[in-house]
This record gives sequence, C-alpha cells and structure tokens, in this order.
Amino acid sequence: MPDTLATDRICRRNLALGWVSLAIGVASGLVLGLWSFDGPAPVPQWLGDYDDTSRRMARLGHIAFMGLGFTNILPAGELARRGRAISWRRAASAAMYFGNVLLPLSLFAAAAYRPLKYFLPVPSVAVSVALAIVAFAVCRQLKEAPGEHP
Repeated sequence: MPDTLATDRICRRNLALGWVSLAIGVASGLVLGLWSFDGPAPVPQWLGDYDDTSRRMARLGHIAFMGLGFTNILPAGELARRGRAISWRRAASAAMYFGNVLLPLSLFAAAAYRPLKYFLPVPSVAVSVALAIVAFAVCRQLKEAPGEHP
C-alpha cells in the first residue's frame, strides 16, 4: 500500500510547479510579444533579429515553461494513482521538478550567454527520465490489472 501522505506531498509539489510554470510561460510570452512584429518595444540588442539563435532560444524558453508546465501536471496525477514504490515516485517527481525549473531557465540564460547551451542536455535528460518512470509505472499497472483501468 502506497504512503498516501508522502504521495500527496509529492503530487502537490509537481502540480503547483506545473501551474507556476504555465503562469511564467504566459508572462514571458507577453514580454516577448512586446518585441515581435514591430511591437511597441524595441528588441534588446543581445537578442538580435527574429531568426538569430539567441532570439530563438528565448522563444524556446517561453515554450518550455508552457510545455513543461503541462507536462508536470500530468505526471503529478499519474504519480498519485500509479506505482507502489514511493522511491520511484520521488525520483520521477524530483527529475520532473528539476527539468521543469532548469530547462526553460537554461534556454533563457543560453540566449544571453551562448556557451550555456552546453548545459541544456542535463535538464532535458531529467525530464526524459521522469517521463520514462511514469510511463513504466502506468504500463506495469495496466499489465497487472488490465480490466480495472479505463
């Protein structure tokens, strides 16, 4: 039987981060929108033209906040329902949390200072590991009791 108090804490943390990430994603999109399509504000010089790598990385940072926000909310629900071992839930939760925080921030940082792009695989791998753990837990539980799940 899973430790429901620990699971609730884990899931609440990921759920909260997912929603905060979505809010930051929208806010960063609003700021980026000020510079788009001859917007009301001039583009900061360090970002460059629309198709420059720095500007693309900044847009990816905005999208990463949005996408990983949703991606963090989904595993939070699955972690609450699936799997038996609390250690695996903690590992998936921590990896997703790490990736959700550091990937978008790393993209924005790499937009400002290009050599930081070499750090991008670290949070990317963390997200991949988290989702692999959740996928494994879902598949395992469905295999064990195929008639009990929608």
